[in-house]
Amino acid sequence: MARFNLDKLKFDRYRKWIIPGLLVVALAAVGIWGYREYYDRQKLQNRAESQYQLSFHELSWHVEMISGQLAQLIVSSSREQNVLGLATVWRQVFAAQANIGGLPLAFVPLSKTEKFLADTGEVSFALLSRVTQSKEGLADQDVKIIAELYDRAKVLKNELGGMAAQILNRQLSWTQVEVAASQSNAELEDNTIVDGFQLMEKKMEEYPEIDLGGDFTQVKHDVKKVDGDTEVSPERAIEIAQKWWFGEQDKHTGNLAYEGVGDVPTYGLEFAPLSGEAENTPVYIDVSKLDGTILWAMRPKTITGANIDLSDGERRGLAFLQARGFNDMVLVKVEQQDTMGVYTFVPRQNEVLLYPDQVKVQVALDNGEVTGYEGTPFYMFHKDRALPLAALSEAQLKKQISPNLKVELIRPALISNYWGKEILVWEVRGSYAEEKFVLFYNAITGSEEEISRITPAQKFEFTVSA
Repeated sequence: MARFNLDKLKFDRYRKWIIPGLLVVALAAVGIWGYREYYDRQKLQNRAESQYQLSFHELSWHVEMISGQLAQLIVSSSREQNVLGLATVWRQVFAAQANIGGLPLAFVPLSKTEKFLADTGEVSFALLSRVTQSKEGLADQDVKIIAELYDRAKVLKNELGGMAAQILNRQLSWTQVEVAASQSNAELEDNTIVDGFQLMEKKMEEYPEIDLGGDFTQVKHDVKKVDGDTEVSPERAIEIAQKWWFGEQDKHTGNLAYEGVGDVPTYGLEFAPLSGEAENTPVYIDVSKLDGTILWAMRPKTITGANIDLSDGERRGLAFLQARGFNDMVLVKVEQQDTMGVYTFVPRQNEVLLYPDQVKVQVALDNGEVTGYEGTPFYMFHKDRALPLAALSEAQLKKQISPNLKVELIRPALISNYWGKEILVWEVRGSYAEEKFVLFYNAITGSEEEISRITPAQKFEFTVSA
């Protein structure tokens, strides 16, 4: 009994120190955890601050380069220097736009600044295309527009330079601006950054809009005239869509899910699956309100594997189009997206492929079922055209094609250029080593209008170890 009392006495004595010791250890652990959290947050904040500082200083540098190159174009009379200068301006504009997007300025309106950069990009690209395809340099009217752009670029350069000096001298924080942007009621300790951009935008607003004229703006396509003075009803749209997708004797029931607005107003329809169907998913179809044309359709489908190849999928897609009145369609592009094949077809007029009038069909590669259709471009642009005759013969074209390109196909086509203007071209498909390309040469002037790399993406297979 005495021994028990002695042990109990010792335990009580130690207990006085164990509990405080445990509390000390717990507090130390919490402190270490808190310090790590603070350290990690501080590290992330420092990284964000560094990234914002980099974006801002790169923006300042790119705008200074734009200003300098515009001035250089004004005083230059060399076609070769015009080409180099315009190409530099175009690249710098894209970089400056990316830098603005990398700054936490969501609540600062910069529409005039962004409009200036967009205008400068369009003008430089348009003039670059024109100068490279001619033997002359910039015209007097071109230089006048460049001078107007220069006046605005100079203002941006000076304002950004002044802000850069203040940010550096006063060690201002971009992350504080970011916090204020995410919390609308937050107030900055120093508004110099925000005030600087607002002042810069205000100065840009003082300049009138630059009249770029038709040469520097994208042209809106002439859309097909739609017959009919009244819109089709939702009930009629459901009837048309049911027969178009499912067939004459089908029993699917459709309902109006939404009404779309835009260049072509639509009815968005949903057709529920029938009882016992293998694919227990609805079909979604968009129908033009103007005349009941099917513009888009999609049936979601779960596919576990591919049982047919892309060639078989092409035949299924073409048969789908032919059964719905699309005649003389030519495949111009095929993509495999996992277990789906996506096929782009264009119509043909007098052997000329009409690229603006394309349709797309999506085919499931497990059983060849068509699961998607996109026909809006065909609906908007397809019509009989008065096509010009090619001034450049195929024999003449072959002489100017690079000898490094192994030509596989040459055929006439109609494309839309950067500005939306339709151009008669020679389409040339070929390869170099393992790379495949399609090039479009102007059939009137012989200039190379466009080149695209069409090498299929590399496929990767992954194995997961148990």
